[in-house]
Amino acid sequence: MLLIFTSGRDGRPAVDIDRGRITIGRVAENDLQLIDDKVSRHHAVIEHEDGGRVVLRDLESRNGSFVDGVRLSQPRVLTGGERLRFGDEELRVEAPSAGAAAQPQVRAETDGEAARAARGPKASRIPRARVGRRGVVLGLVALAAIVLIGVAQLLLPGMAEQRVRSDLSRYGPVRRVHIESAPAIKLLWHRADRVEVAMDSYRSEPGGHGSLADFLSRTRDTGKLGVSVGTLQTQLLTLHDVQLRKEGDVLVGSARLTQHELSAALPSFLDLHPLSTSETGIVAQASASVFGHRIAARIRVLADGGRVLVRPEGFPLGSLASITVFNDPRVYVESLGAELHGENYLLTARARLR
Repeated sequence: MLLIFTSGRDGRPAVDIDRGRITIGRVAENDLQLIDDKVSRHHAVIEHEDGGRVVLRDLESRNGSFVDGVRLSQPRVLTGGERLRFGDEELRVEAPSAGAAAQPQVRAETDGEAARAARGPKASRIPRARVGRRGVVLGLVALAAIVLIGVAQLLLPGMAEQRVRSDLSRYGPVRRVHIESAPAIKLLWHRADRVEVAMDSYRSEPGGHGSLADFLSRTRDTGKLGVSVGTLQTQLLTLHDVQLRKEGDVLVGSARLTQHELSAALPSFLDLHPLSTSETGIVAQASASVFGHRIAARIRVLADGGRVLVRPEGFPLGSLASITVFNDPRVYVESLGAELHGENYLLTARARLR
């Protein structure tokens, strides 16, 4: 006898059930796999009993097995002409003389290897040859991906280092650039694990373009950043031995400022003499000649609200006369400190990117 599909698309082969034991279900180990959400993993079985009877048994499936519209409650002998339903799949049992010539057949072997080409309408199984070809294609794709990642690991860090070196060389001599990233393909999205930069000098452009804050903003997605600059020339001051470390969004920096360069940055009529330095900033005595009179005042250089300010002390509403010397929306300065060593100031700062 044959099982003829009467639902779904046409052209699916009939299944010969005259030999062996035919298991029916949703998973691949069944002899007849029906990929249908309403079909249980192991739904039913067709067996040959002594005397040549062909019997259909339901394997306690969730949605049941139906013969001629009636749900099975006990085994049913198939004689031909029955209409079977498993989930949304419908089949008809026919004697070989009724349908063998009209339908291509897949014979179930006696060892239980039944026809696996007959499939349900939702997702019929792919023939084994196609499965093999798909496996080869997937293998080649995986191999190509591995090769691509390997090539990227070799080439991308060097390319990224060259790009950073080229960008920074506009502002001063670059001594060293080193970039680490695993996998290196992250560099295509400007993400790196570690970046180290060493420059002999760095001259900031007027108006803040090309400033160190710009560089920090571009390296926001870098896990760890180390920058050392021999001489950093800004619009106001010249700093020496600049060291900057970034981990995540936290920045810690230090630099050396000489008394001579501090005086040179001030107007000629203004004198500035530091009185004390601490972790909270610098207190200095500022004096100036105005219309023949000498005026002196104490000022404090400190971090306030993410900015670096110069604020007079000892005056009512002195905060209203504060002068902002650094304010960048991308960098929030949390603290500013200094230590005086002879004619040199060791400046320290802690900030975070925002």
